Amino acid sequence: MKQVNVNVQETWLKVLGKGMVTLPKKWRQDLGMIMGDVVKAKKEGSKITIEPQKSSSVPYRIYSDAEIDQFIKEDKLEKRLAKKIKNDLSRLS
Repeated sequence: MKQVNVNVQETWLKVLGKGMVTLPKKWRQDLGMIMGDVVKAKKEGSKITIEPQKSSSVPYRIYSDAEIDQFIKEDKLEKRLAKKIKNDLSRLS
């Protein structure tokens, strides 16, 4: 049977505002993590596992300001339709 040597390290971390915790600098260095990297967090029962994700296939996208402006522009109602909805809602109150 092959024996696996696992280098287990543990420390106490304090939970800060909005649930933030800071991973020790040595751990981040050992894992090659830099600011802006993405990690995958998994909750299993009472345990939390955090894994660095070096893959470029992270399931989210960051939109540019121009793209967000375009989304907002496209999301606006036509004035005629907005007026109709406003009138319909005022009748309900």
